[in-house]
Amino acid sequence: MSNLVQCLRQHAARQPDRSALVVLQAGTPVGEYTYAELDARVRALAAYLQGRYAPGDRVLLLMHSGADYVTAFLACLYSGVIAVPAYPPAANRDQRGGRLAAIAADAEASAILTTAALAAQHAEALAVLGSELVEVDAVDPAAAGAWREYRPQDDDIAFLQYTSGSTANPKGVMVSHGNLMANEVAMQEGLGVREDDVYVNWLPLYHDMGLIGGLLQPLYRGIRVVLMPPQDFLERPLRWLQAIAQYGGTISGGPDFAFKLCAERVRPEQAETLDLSSWRLAFSGSEPVRHATLEAFVSALAPARFDPSAVFPCYGLAEGTLFVTGAGRGNGMTVTWSDAQVLAGGRIEPATQASVQATPLVSCGRTATHHAVRIVDPESGSPRGEGEVGEILFSGPSVTHGYWRNPTATASAFVDIEGTRWLRTGDLGALHDGALYVAGRSKDLIIVRGQNLYPQDLEQAVEDEVSSVRKGRVIAFAANVDGAERIGVAAEIGRTTQKTHAPGEIAAAIGRAVAQACGEVVHAIVLLNPGGLPKTSSGKLQRAACRQGWQEGTLDAYAQVTEQEWLAAQAQDHAPPATDLERSLAEVWAEGLGLSRVSVVDPFYALGGTSVSATQIAALAHERHGLDVPLRSFFEGATVREQARLLSAAPLRTQSEQASAIDELLDKLEA
Repeated sequence: MSNLVQCLRQHAARQPDRSALVVLQAGTPVGEYTYAELDARVRALAAYLQGRYAPGDRVLLLMHSGADYVTAFLACLYSGVIAVPAYPPAANRDQRGGRLAAIAADAEASAILTTAALAAQHAEALAVLGSELVEVDAVDPAAAGAWREYRPQDDDIAFLQYTSGSTANPKGVMVSHGNLMANEVAMQEGLGVREDDVYVNWLPLYHDMGLIGGLLQPLYRGIRVVLMPPQDFLERPLRWLQAIAQYGGTISGGPDFAFKLCAERVRPEQAETLDLSSWRLAFSGSEPVRHATLEAFVSALAPARFDPSAVFPCYGLAEGTLFVTGAGRGNGMTVTWSDAQVLAGGRIEPATQASVQATPLVSCGRTATHHAVRIVDPESGSPRGEGEVGEILFSGPSVTHGYWRNPTATASAFVDIEGTRWLRTGDLGALHDGALYVAGRSKDLIIVRGQNLYPQDLEQAVEDEVSSVRKGRVIAFAANVDGAERIGVAAEIGRTTQKTHAPGEIAAAIGRAVAQACGEVVHAIVLLNPGGLPKTSSGKLQRAACRQGWQEGTLDAYAQVTEQEWLAAQAQDHAPPATDLERSLAEVWAEGLGLSRVSVVDPFYALGGTSVSATQIAALAHERHGLDVPLRSFFEGATVREQARLLSAAPLRTQSEQASAIDELLDKLEA
């Protein structure tokens, strides 16, 4: 079989009654489809698309994760139109709406596939996109018989994956049918997927890890996948583990932050109620794989009979379709302890764990057959030796066709070396004993709790909201703190402004702007003298050099303000709840933030709130007190008191409206 369309058609013919897809909502099954039923749904929508659009036309997918999203994506494959996975616009800020409009414009989408409910809910935002709306849940199932068989060629583009680029300049990775099939074959080999496996997937379907790894791999293999909405996991991580236990899940995973959430949120008595002995492969990827996180996860789930050998660190990226390398299945985590000073100099030097200078590096394993990884000097391109850190290059049939209508970016990332096409990943790593160790990232992207943050967007937010910052003189960078990435911001401040505005005042304004833009707290704020930001000879700001300067303390700073300092400056004297509603909100805020108490006049971000804790607090408020708290309020300077006033003045929203509000933050799971 040369493509996924043939695979799915064959499964529908040979095992029509086998369960293909189970859809959960809050832990309860709301739909189940056999391979024959799924194929019929897909053919009905594909027939409709064939009647209105030509192969190669782009269509935007705007739905929540569920059966409709699965049907829509597969219908694109069946009909030859190019799918553009995306997500419904947010109501809290224009940032995602702006990015969505930029994606639609870049892809020149002919249509938007959505549902009737979402079409009505987002009518105004969707109208701005200027594409025809297709309500997938309104398509006549009887149309399946009108489908005309489509036979894609290897080089035909299957979908565009917009996972890179800023809001202003999104880049769509062109994934062909041949890329997709090659990567599914590589993934099956790397993970050792068997006929009796059961996938459990909570990852969003608009992202490559959830789509290609969590959905298409089990469908390619002809096995069962249990699909749960991302917000169900964010609200209560225990639901993910309960689904694995209930359905005998054997393969499931996510980014590092998912394992960290479980280790922090699942209590011992809850773990004891679970039987996770069926879970034979727990893949961790999409963001740096951290030894401490996986150790904590394994320890927390020991009462649930989780097998430590199931841990499967891996590495991949959209430009390589998804899967690049994976650790040996059934071997658990392979850790190499390296001398930290030598590693900083660009080489892995094995050390004993007891060494004061030792830092743990987790192996991400090896490539699959017909693929290769090499390490080169990022500047000269010359090969690096064993254990030497350099840029990771990837080659093979999974390497995608480049960026949609962006030849400049394509030429920069996809290079020819001695007649072989290689992908420059922009990530730093080394090969040690034949395995890949990812050491860092040379790109500017900041990843916090699985959320992709583009520095351009954060810099723009600071420039727009903070008048004391010099325009065009702001850099947002990844600040490494105890092995985890946090946000750092460096900004030039004019001499006059330095005299009239206290550093704490400026830092607080920067912190508020970033929190409102992305729902995360800035760890380090560096206020620089004019000309203090590192620049090229042509005047271009250098983020990597700024990050290094912060780490080494060499930036021309007149003040540095830590997270604790600027947050403390926001906190006011403790004010206890004055009403029953304030008491209810204060209770769930405290639990969600891990605090003994909260003052009803302290802003959410000043208490260390994040997008994840906001989602969990909203869920707690709904479960315990029947309160529907808009998520957008957490990042607009809201306090417990202000939220109480908001809820008192506004009518309670319906459950579906609350679910939609929680969805506002799900795009932050990308990686």
